[in-house]
Amino acid sequence: MPNWCDCTYKCVGDLKEVKSLYKILKYIDRRKTSIEKNGFGKWWLGNLVTKLGGDWEKYRCRGEITYYELNNNILTICQSTAWCEQEGVRNIIEEKFPSIKVYFQEEESGCCVYSTNDAGGEYFPERYYLDSGNDDSEYFTTIEEAAQCVSEIVGKMVEPDKNVIETALEEYMDEQEDDDVWYSFHEFMVVE
Repeated sequence: MPNWCDCTYKCVGDLKEVKSLYKILKYIDRRKTSIEKNGFGKWWLGNLVTKLGGDWEKYRCRGEITYYELNNNILTICQSTAWCEQEGVRNIIEEKFPSIKVYFQEEESGCCVYSTNDAGGEYFPERYYLDSGNDDSEYFTTIEEAAQCVSEIVGKMVEPDKNVIETALEEYMDEQEDDDVWYSFHEFMVVE
C-alpha cells in the first residue's frame, strides 16, 4: 500500500481552455458511474486522462480527485495520490490545453516529500511547513516566519536557518515527557 500524497494543482491559462477543463470535471462529477473500471470510483485520475483523450496505462495517474473549484481564471484540483504528484495527469492537461500551465504542490509526510513547481511562489507561496502532533501545524512563506514561530514554541530565539530550526525542535521534544508532543519541519523544494 502506498503512502498517500496530498497534491494540489492550480491550472492557469486562457480562460476558454481553463473553462473547458472545468467542464470536463463537472461532467465527471455528474456521472453516476466511473468512465473506466477501477478501484477508486468516478474520481480516479485515470478517468480524467481518458476523458482528455489519453490512455490511462501510458500516463501516471494513481490517485483520485478530492475537490475542484474554478475561481476567476484559476482552476484548483485537489488530489490524493500514491507517493507523489502524478505528472502524467499534469502532462496530458498541458498537452490537451496548450495555454494552460499546471502549477502543483505536493505533500507526502511518510517519505518527507514536499515540493512545488511554482518557482515564483505566485500560486503556492508557502516554502516551509511545520507539522505538529498538537494540531497546530503551520505553513510559512519565509524562513524568518518559521523561526519566529519555532522560537515561541521552544521559548528561546531560534535563528532563521533550516538546520538550526530542526535542532531546536529536536532539543525541545527531547525535553518533553510527553510522546504526543512532536514537531517535524519541512522545506518545499522547487522542482521542474
